[in-house]
Amino acid sequence: MDAFALSLSYGIKNVSIKNVIITALTVGIFHFFMPLLGSFIGTPLFEYTIIRPRFVLFLVFLLLSIDMFVQFFEEKPKIRDLNVIGTLFFALSVSFDSLSVGLGLKYIYDNILTALLSFCTISAIFTTLGFFLGKKLSEKIGKYSFLAGSISLFLYSIWILTK
Repeated sequence: MDAFALSLSYGIKNVSIKNVIITALTVGIFHFFMPLLGSFIGTPLFEYTIIRPRFVLFLVFLLLSIDMFVQFFEEKPKIRDLNVIGTLFFALSVSFDSLSVGLGLKYIYDNILTALLSFCTISAIFTTLGFFLGKKLSEKIGKYSFLAGSISLFLYSIWILTK
């Protein structure tokens, strides 16, 4: 859902099909490897430190929502480019919570590979849908899509904090 919300806000920029596909595939790859990493090292990391993934994720989405809200009031809003660094940051920011999914994945599903392949495929599809829906919304409501994206990311960050 976070990949969908962020790609929805990025969809207002005229992102090329090539960048949409590259970003969706990158998000999918991150949604494969982050839970895998979480299943291997996550338990000791989160048990023996004060780091909690939901607090980090809350902070990331809160800052993104504030940034988008500020951009709503700018004359010409700027969206971060989806170059190599931008795409990696995009994928990492929406995949960080997947690390915590890996913590319990091996306890609820026997075949981790099937679960991870399903997880990465669905996240790539939702990312793609978010880009295209964002583009359509941008054509209909223009600059107000920044406000809609900001509100949705803010609500999502609050939901993450309270779950």
